[in-house]
Amino acid sequence: MCEAFMSTQLSELDRCLIHRAVEDLVNEAQNALDERDFGRFAALFVENGRLFRPTTPDPLVGPDAIRDSYGKNPPNRFNRHLITNFRVDIHSSVEVKARAYVTLMSTEAGDQVAEVFGAPVHRCLVGEFHDHCVRTKNGWRFQERRAEFTLNMPIARDES
Repeated sequence: MCEAFMSTQLSELDRCLIHRAVEDLVNEAQNALDERDFGRFAALFVENGRLFRPTTPDPLVGPDAIRDSYGKNPPNRFNRHLITNFRVDIHSSVEVKARAYVTLMSTEAGDQVAEVFGAPVHRCLVGEFHDHCVRTKNGWRFQERRAEFTLNMPIARDES
C-alpha cells in the first residue's frame, strides 16, 4: 500500500485517486448488472457486505445472497443503468461514502431487439445509490449499498 494512503492527511492527488477508484467501482457494478454478470457484481461487495434493494424489505448480506437474488430476475429482462450526479465524501484513506443518481431503463422484451433501434422500453425509473465503500486488499469494495427509486415514468405500450 502506498505510504500516502497510510497518512491521516490526504493530499489532493490522493483524494482524486480515491474519488476515481470509487467512481470506477460504481460504474463497474452497473456494467456487471447490465451484462447480467451477477457473480461479478456480487464480488464487488465485502464478505459481509449488505445490499438494500428497493424491492426487498431486508438487506441481502454477503456476495452469495446478492448473486442469488439477482439470478432470480427474469431471463429476458434487459437493463441499462445510467449513472449521474456522482458525489464522493472521503472519510479516510480506507472509507468513503458515495452517492449517485441512477436512471434505469428496462424491458422484459429482450428477445424483441430491433437491429437498429433496440428493444422497446417498458420501464423507466429514477433513483439513488447510497454507498459505503471500503478499501480492501482487492481494492475498493461496497460495505453497504442502499438503492432506492424516487421517480417512475409510465411507458406507453404499443397495442397494435
